[in-house]
Amino acid sequence: MMETNRKRVVITGIGILSSLADNVQDFKDALLNKKNGVANSERFAKWFENARAAEVLHDIDYSALSKEIIDSLDNAALWAYKVGKDALSHAGLVDNQVQLKETGLIVGVSSAGTEAFLPLFEQRIEDFSLRKALFSGGFASCCSSVSTLLGLQGGVELVATACTASPNAVGMAFDYIQNGKSKTMLAVGTEPIYLPTFAGFYALNVMHPEACSPFSGNSGMSIGEGAGALVLEEYDHAVARGATLYGEILSYATSCDAFHETGPDPRASGAAQVMIKAMENAGITPDQIDYVNAHGTGTEANDRIETLAMKKVFAGHEIPPVSSTKSYFGHNIGAAGIVELIACLVTLPDNRILPTLNFTTQRPNCDLDYVPNAFRDKKVNIFMKNNYAFGGNNCSMIVSMAPGSIPVSRFEPRRVAITGTGAVSAIGHSIHQILDSIWKGHHNVDLCDVTFPEDTQEEAKALLDVLNNTRQFEALFGDAFSLSDNRRPEGHQPFKTFQVTQLEPRKHLRRFDPRKATRGGTFALIALSEALEQAKRKIKRDGDELGIVMGMSSGPQETTYKYLQSLKPDPRKVRTSEFPGSLMNAITTFCGISEGIKGYTTTLATGENAALGALTYGYEIVRQDLQPQVLVGGADEYFPSMSLYMNAMTDKLHMTSDARDYQVYGQDPKGYVPGEGACMLLLEDPQRAEARGVEVLAEIVGYGKACSNSYFDESIQGEKSASMALAMTRALADAGISAEEVDLVCGTSNGSPTSSRVEVDAIYQTFARDKPDVPVVNYNGCFGFVASAAGLLNLTVIIECLKQQAVPPIPYTEAFFDERIRFVREPLNLKLRHVLLVGATEGGNYYAFVIKGL
Repeated sequence: MMETNRKRVVITGIGILSSLADNVQDFKDALLNKKNGVANSERFAKWFENARAAEVLHDIDYSALSKEIIDSLDNAALWAYKVGKDALSHAGLVDNQVQLKETGLIVGVSSAGTEAFLPLFEQRIEDFSLRKALFSGGFASCCSSVSTLLGLQGGVELVATACTASPNAVGMAFDYIQNGKSKTMLAVGTEPIYLPTFAGFYALNVMHPEACSPFSGNSGMSIGEGAGALVLEEYDHAVARGATLYGEILSYATSCDAFHETGPDPRASGAAQVMIKAMENAGITPDQIDYVNAHGTGTEANDRIETLAMKKVFAGHEIPPVSSTKSYFGHNIGAAGIVELIACLVTLPDNRILPTLNFTTQRPNCDLDYVPNAFRDKKVNIFMKNNYAFGGNNCSMIVSMAPGSIPVSRFEPRRVAITGTGAVSAIGHSIHQILDSIWKGHHNVDLCDVTFPEDTQEEAKALLDVLNNTRQFEALFGDAFSLSDNRRPEGHQPFKTFQVTQLEPRKHLRRFDPRKATRGGTFALIALSEALEQAKRKIKRDGDELGIVMGMSSGPQETTYKYLQSLKPDPRKVRTSEFPGSLMNAITTFCGISEGIKGYTTTLATGENAALGALTYGYEIVRQDLQPQVLVGGADEYFPSMSLYMNAMTDKLHMTSDARDYQVYGQDPKGYVPGEGACMLLLEDPQRAEARGVEVLAEIVGYGKACSNSYFDESIQGEKSASMALAMTRALADAGISAEEVDLVCGTSNGSPTSSRVEVDAIYQTFARDKPDVPVVNYNGCFGFVASAAGLLNLTVIIECLKQQAVPPIPYTEAFFDERIRFVREPLNLKLRHVLLVGATEGGNYYAFVIKGL
């Protein structure tokens, strides 16, 4: 293969919101005046003594939005919209409809989807808003609302790696430009402080009584909130349109300590590894780094380990000045990295290095040049931005303040093949069992009853009383919809789910600790182990050569439920044991620690089919030769949560007692039947696999993404279908094939009327002219709708279809709703070379992949 130059990726737009300011100029002025945003918190003083925080208290102008939209959104979405719009305006792109259609959105956040449900665990249930719950209650809902409001159609993803979320989002945006998916990308970090987050850190006893003083004095962090946005743009494109360049992203990297759920590796191995990898990706050496903007939380463990990591990385070189900007505006959790990066971008052009404020006496083992208290006059070209998170997630970014001054690095583009698969579902605990059931048509399972914890039932009854009394259902769904007694939980006909039963983890795993394993984590680990075994990949001391990207929908539901319940009645007594386990990256962390996976590590939480987002990101990492191998996957655990009640109320769920009633694409669709399980794939270059004597199962030869701008109007199905068709068109173009060359289409509709109609109309639009008789399948009826992993579970069946040159029929469905489409109704022998896999999230984000047989 031939090496190729990386594309230059520059920053052309900035948006900021912090405790210091709500615009770039005021933010810069506050930094230069060494303003400290940490103060007494009136909001949290209600529960906690000496509650201190760096809060956003500005009166933000949302006059461009209707009151209905404002009432539908939480602060995470409103702030992301504000800074995103500011960044696009700053870049001169806010009215460029042609470019916005090609621009994708990556959001980094830790505690999304929380605000709508605050009334439930703050014991003010009368304040609950169904509108806000529907439009802002999903973890990735801010992506859908913001992309709609800003007119972006390049596809979205939500990164949920806690305190590394926003720099990781910038890194993903960088990758999509590298692969030519777009000339422009919008990366956003947004993080309001909510009670569960504040209570968790407070209970861990890591809060500073005044304002944090990283690397010095008394240890302790200051929690903060805020948002930041950057427009990333391909260099030649930016120059051609005369854009102002504020910096160049040279590279980034992520890694995992694979050590502990909360504490950093005392050897600082992962923190050092990620810096070395980022410099390697940029093609630079340690002596070229002029400045390091540290994570610098102010806690004893972080500051000591981060200092040790820098000593390891810069061994034999002069260690550059280091400072922590958290001393200005606190720790902004998911938004921390991007807000701190923006602080550098607005001050370094004046040849001034930000100081570490509140600096007193250096702590033991903290003996670097931390630029104490006063600005340092120094010209900086290249600086490093580091962030670390719970679970040992690490992220490092290399940035140049003089775009075009550093030679671009080179890489060898790789093909991307699937060499290992693993899965757990209701019809089997391994890929072999699942495929055997499907091929033999023995996939009919007994559904399991949904049983809700008693306290959840009481909560639901109280909530439904509020909804009834305030007529919120009628307001949203019209007078025809009334919440009558037979819709109350006790009046529901029982509904059931596809659940994994009789699973014995120790039969599948060499090492298994049930005390640390959640149900979803167990599924993921079993699937992961199977994929590694099939690909003959044993992890010895080379875990840094293997990455893992997980896509989550609901995440560790049971742990999250227990943590939130412990907030009542006294948030000061919250159970800290569940705090890190309630984060969206907890399952990825569990898998990394269990197997010693230390390479590129990321968790996406983009909702239904989030694992397809993980597949696009894993593809990028392998294709750019950033990592030899990457595991991608998704996992879902059944838990009778409040969201099940809500979905039952709004008829999204199909309440049935027979699996055969789950008829995807049926004439009379009733909604989806939930499933649980996991699916994992191992991706690598086929030449490397063949060199190891490993069979290549299939190759991913192209993909496309798109998102609709109809999040607030469910009735605009035509736009949704057009957006999904756009993703398919982009995938075909990326693969270099025509629609006529596609031999089979595999959909992943959950079976609801809207989902199925959008998917089928998009398939028809794409193939009506060149191949109207292309066969269409969907196997969700076999294992239930396993939300995050539905697309990957269908992909495992596709791989077997390519191998067998045969296609099993769509299960159960007898009468299909659209005669224009050739649904596979009977077993089909078919010559297969290219299969198109398509999928969607619930928020209107669409994926398409071209899978090639070998």
